Amino acid sequence: MTRQKIDDQRKQQIRAAATRCFVRRGYSSTRLLDIARDAGLSKGGVYFHYKAKESLFHDILDAQLLALQERWAADVPPDLPADRALAQVATNHLRLFVEHGDEAKLCNLLVTMSGQIQEYREKLERTFTEMRTAYAEIVRRGVEQGVLSGDPQVVARGIIAVIYGLAAQASVDPQGRIPLTVEQAVEQIMRLAGSKA
Repeated sequence: MTRQKIDDQRKQQIRAAATRCFVRRGYSSTRLLDIARDAGLSKGGVYFHYKAKESLFHDILDAQLLALQERWAADVPPDLPADRALAQVATNHLRLFVEHGDEAKLCNLLVTMSGQIQEYREKLERTFTEMRTAYAEIVRRGVEQGVLSGDPQVVARGIIAVIYGLAAQASVDPQGRIPLTVEQAVEQIMRLAGSKA
C-alpha cells in the first residue's frame, strides 16, 4: 500500500472519529485529544494530519458536501423524464441522512455555526445555491414536459426546506431518524412540485 493511500485512510479514520465527537459534544466542546481517543490514535497522530480542529472541521465539511453532490445525480440517467429524475434525486438526497445518521446532525451543526462564522456561512450558502440550481433545473424541465408545475426556483426552495426540515428533526431524534420514510418524504416533495403522476 502506498504512503499516500495510508495517509488518506488515516485522515478518513480521523474525520469519522471527529464527526462522531462533534455530533456528540458539539464543536466548541470537542478537543483534538477527544478525537484522537475516539480514533484510537495518539494526539500526535491526529496533529500530524490536522494542526487544528478548524482545519479538520473544514475537511469534514468539504468531504460531506462532495458526497452530497455526488449523490444528487447518482444513478439518474440524463434522459429520464423530469418527474422521475426529481424523485430519484430527492431519494438519493434523503438516503444520505437515513444511511448516515450523523450527517443530519453534522448538517445542523454547520447551520448553527454558520450564524457565527462567516466562512461556514459562505460554504453553506454555496451548497444551498448548488442544490437549489440542481432542483430548479429538474423542475424547469418537468414544467416544459408538462409533468411538474410551479415556479422552479420557488419549488426548489420548498424541496430544500422539506429535506432540511426532516434533517433537523432527525438531529434531535435519539436514533437520528427522519420522521417519515424516504418514500413518504419523496411523495410530499412530488406534491410540492405539482407532479401529475
